[in-house]
Parts: sequence; structure tokens; C-alpha cells
Amino acid sequence: MAALYRLSNRAAVGLALLGTLGILLMVVHVTLDVVLRSTLSVSIPATVELVTRYYLITLALLPLGWVEWRREMIAVEALEGVMGQCLVRISDVLVSLLSAVVYAVLAIATWGKAMEQYAIGSYVMSLNFPMPVWPTYFVLPIAFALAAVVCVVRVPFLARGAAHPAAAPDER
Repeated sequence: MAALYRLSNRAAVGLALLGTLGILLMVVHVTLDVVLRSTLSVSIPATVELVTRYYLITLALLPLGWVEWRREMIAVEALEGVMGQCLVRISDVLVSLLSAVVYAVLAIATWGKAMEQYAIGSYVMSLNFPMPVWPTYFVLPIAFALAAVVCVVRVPFLARGAAHPAAAPDER
């Protein structure tokens, strides 16, 4: 279990770093496009397609596992004040398991769509250039699958009532 814990931790952090890199590349790309258009009246080809089909997908979904790992998803704790410690643990375990099931269903559904897009070689035309977009369809199942693994891995910590090791120094 410790090996799975370390592996899911490193995968979540790695994908969050890739998401960060996507943000940085998007900022540089869009800034360069705006500067070139304003000064030289030249635009970088396929900027809109790259931003919408690559950067935003990376920005929105790759850090999903990391956010789950840090337990920073939106949570409603309306009844926790009246629940005992045991009921809170049971609730946390059930929510984590339910989240894992939902993420797994999403991963399976999006994997099918990704394979379909890969098979047909999905692309968009940008200035008479066919830009492949099928690779971005694989970001979704990867992000959802990692989030599902993270939810399952944290169940033993939640069941024991142990502090979740989300602030471990090796994840920074």
C-alpha cells in the first residue's frame, strides 16, 4: 500500500506540474501572438485551436488528481457539526468511494471516445493545415483514472481516521 501511495502521489504531482507547464506555455504563446499582431501585424497560426484544444484541456484536467490528493475539492460539510467522529469517518470513506466510482465511469467513457478519435485521426483545419486533435482526447481518461486511484488510495487513511498525508514534503 505504501508503494501505491507513493506512486499515486508522484503521478498526481507530475500531472499537476504538466498542467502548470501548460499554463506557462499558453501565457507565452498568447502573449507572443498579441505582441506580434500589435507590432508587426503577424499572427501565430492556429493560436485559437491550440489554446482551446490543447492548453485549456491541460489546464483544466491534468491537475484533477493533485486536487483530489490534497483534498481541496469542493466539500459540503453541513451535517458534520452534528455527526460524531465515527459518522464523519464513514461519510468521508463513502464519499471517497463514490467519487472513485464516478471518476472510473468517466475514465471508461472518455477512453472509448479517445480511442474513437484516435482511430479516425481527428483533426481541425487551421490555415490549410490539418492539426491533429486526437491526442487531447486521451487527457480526460488519464486525469479521471488518476483521480479515481487517488480516491481509492486515501480510503484506508480515512477509515482509520488518520490524518491524510496530503502535506507530505515529497509532493512539493
